[in-house]
Amino acid sequence: MEKMMMFHVPEDEALLAAFGELTLRHEHLNHILRMTIKTLANLDVNEALGATAYVGSSKLRDRIRKLAKQRLGEGQALLRLEAIVERCRQATEKRNDYVHSVVAKELDGEPRRRSTDHSWQPVPTTPELKSLSADIRMLTRELNDARLEGFLAQALSKRPCG
Repeated sequence: MEKMMMFHVPEDEALLAAFGELTLRHEHLNHILRMTIKTLANLDVNEALGATAYVGSSKLRDRIRKLAKQRLGEGQALLRLEAIVERCRQATEKRNDYVHSVVAKELDGEPRRRSTDHSWQPVPTTPELKSLSADIRMLTRELNDARLEGFLAQALSKRPCG
């Protein structure tokens, strides 16, 4: 028999703050994905932002992969970028599972979230959310550094946009 669940918003301010931080950090990652498209396509900031307005993470990653293959060709730089993009996908998937889950509880039960497989799972803990936020922050920095002065910038300087 299906449980009778009622919508619920946890009252734990630290947990709610951790959800908020995760959401903000993820949008920072999306911005750097947009800036990676800017770099690969040799656009200015406004062109890149206009071309990617309201485009979700998955499509941004797909566009990066396509542009990177065109600009970089096969080789180490492409593989390194694809590895970062894959880690971005995994982090976004985990973030989406947390953020896009319905949180509810039985009358006298503990809060639960409906997972992507439709099962009821525990609500993520504050440390779990903070850990994922830290991972996303690190990915954002890693991708931006690669784009501005790291392996991606070096590889693109050897293959001008034509």
